[in-house]
Amino acid sequence: MMHCDGWDSIFCNPERPAFLGEVPINLEDALSQVKRWSFGHLEVLSCEYSPLTFGTKALGLLRANCYIHYVLWPIWCIPVTLYACVPQLSLLNNISIFPKVFDPWFFLYVFLFFGAYAHDFVQFILFKGTAKRWWNDQRMWYVKALSPYLFASIEYLMKKLGITSKGFNITSKVAGLDERKLYDQSVFSFANPSPMFVPLATVSIINLIAFLRGIMTIIFKMESLDEFFIQVFITGFAVVNCLPIYEAMLLRSDHGRMPKRIITTSVVLSGVLCIAFSLTVS
Repeated sequence: MMHCDGWDSIFCNPERPAFLGEVPINLEDALSQVKRWSFGHLEVLSCEYSPLTFGTKALGLLRANCYIHYVLWPIWCIPVTLYACVPQLSLLNNISIFPKVFDPWFFLYVFLFFGAYAHDFVQFILFKGTAKRWWNDQRMWYVKALSPYLFASIEYLMKKLGITSKGFNITSKVAGLDERKLYDQSVFSFANPSPMFVPLATVSIINLIAFLRGIMTIIFKMESLDEFFIQVFITGFAVVNCLPIYEAMLLRSDHGRMPKRIITTSVVLSGVLCIAFSLTVS
């Protein structure tokens, strides 16, 4: 509204931090915070001051589009969830949904994928980031799209339909010694049995199974490489992104290990999705 009234703004980024604040240091609290922000973005999108209408009239389409980009963040849960599940479930059922390696459209997919990641990486490095921080940022973007964005969109839809949902939840800024130690080591903590871990674990299981199935198919039938290369690559890329989740489910013995209840629920849900998809396409 200040911009619509004619005020301008600048980006102030001094060498010495202007102030320091407290942030969530465990994964559940961080995802809960992102869910609240995402829910608020959707509410702004549908209010009388929505940048789709109010902002566009006052600022013009180009500048208002910057605000539109942010309020539409939660909608990313739709394409990311589809890309995290549909190619993998199709691969499990030997269904090819992408161009073959020697198809001209294949090179468009390659250009879009590597071009987008290369552009983002260069921007991150130019703003004094590191390759490790960039990779963690990409991994967190994947996590946010599959969990808090999805939950915020569902909660917003339920509110619009008049269905009661959980209210405002406070993010804890206080943590125990175990959580602080994991945070200082840059390690995810999955200790709390949060429902927001279920989509992450479910997608991780589906991708791992599909990747192993794809590799075995290519080994025993090399001609299928041309047909399923993109799907195997996307699935393998997701598996690499999900390595901390696999560690939390299977390998870790510390405080941050994923609870058995979440693992069991995710295994059952991934099995249901695989069976349902197989029955749908058969």
